[in-house]
Amino acid sequence: MVHWINKTLTPKRMGYAGLTGIILWAAWLVSIFLGPDHLDLAGQPVGADYVQFYAAGRTLLRGDAARLYDFSYQAMLEREIIGPGLTNYYAFITPPFFAWVFVPLALLPYDLSFVVWSLLGLGALASSLVLLHGSDFGMHRWLKWALTFFPVFATISFGQNSLLSLFLLCGVYALWQRGSGFPAGLLLSLILYKPQLALGIGILWLLDWRREKGALWGLLSGGAALAGLSFALLPDASRAYLDFSRNVLPGLPGWQTFPLWHLHTVRGFWRLLLPGAPRVADGLTLLVSVVGVAGFAVLWRQRRADQDVLFAAAICLTLWLTPHAMVYDWAILLVPALLLWRAQPDMRGKLRAVYALLWIALLLSGPLTVMQLRVWPLAVQISIPVWVWSSGYLWQSCVDPA
Repeated sequence: MVHWINKTLTPKRMGYAGLTGIILWAAWLVSIFLGPDHLDLAGQPVGADYVQFYAAGRTLLRGDAARLYDFSYQAMLEREIIGPGLTNYYAFITPPFFAWVFVPLALLPYDLSFVVWSLLGLGALASSLVLLHGSDFGMHRWLKWALTFFPVFATISFGQNSLLSLFLLCGVYALWQRGSGFPAGLLLSLILYKPQLALGIGILWLLDWRREKGALWGLLSGGAALAGLSFALLPDASRAYLDFSRNVLPGLPGWQTFPLWHLHTVRGFWRLLLPGAPRVADGLTLLVSVVGVAGFAVLWRQRRADQDVLFAAAICLTLWLTPHAMVYDWAILLVPALLLWRAQPDMRGKLRAVYALLWIALLLSGPLTVMQLRVWPLAVQISIPVWVWSSGYLWQSCVDPA
């Protein structure tokens, strides 16, 4: 299949990716510029999820931190920000310390605040590429391709934080590969606003805990500092988040209003395929997770000295294990994409085919899932089988280069 894909990737056909990206960005910009008030032409708030972050910042400015996880209060505040045309509620589900990021942004009018947040995201994307390979490694070419990658577009258009996550992970890599373990761990702790995104790197460091003591101590110290600051400065919100994370977050995919079609994880795949058997779905998820960790351990044993390959594999393991990743969270896939391209020049033919397949799958998977659910009670999220095959194929290539 890889040979066939490479045969079809003519320069003309690869140009369709650029055209698709231009259409996506142009259509979105037209929609938000022509929409009424703070809504786009589809009736959704400009920036979509950004309204939850802006409302969280506004909540702290009002001195109402204890109500960060009060759904009725947050819904009221979001309607106040967007206007009566807002029909959906966007729940703030990240730890309370992340709301601090949006306090200065909440001082600005909503539309201007979203523009600033978007520009910061694009800056984080460009900076991530520099951290990984420097400005002389065809960065402009990589940046153009990255902007056509649907998770990157989704991050900006949804007002999400995945490009911040990407930047932090690239910073962790830059520090770790220079031997600065403790600072790398400290930096990784900042990503605990989405703790599942630290899974793969955490496992990588645990496997080599004697050598990675500094990194692990950095991660623990940073996490403890964030928790301490949260409980010291936002005590009521921190206690509310603990209750929320125990009693609400585990059942998030089961919410009637939760967009399960938007969840691109192994758990989401089985929940969509087996809607009436959540326990069976979660059991199969656990089985796949065990296989993923075992495969990663084998790779670690064989490539222990190859930091680029191990860090790339750790990010891939994160996406394999995480119980919660929307399509925009897959923007962090740019990390292994660039690292493997640099570290494995002999594999570039294989990598090109895999990248093209994933690019297409992540573009089409969500809409195809929605179409299936309109006809049947179950659906196949095609991004996950493509991801599992791609991961297995690249794993075999790295473990057994011959």
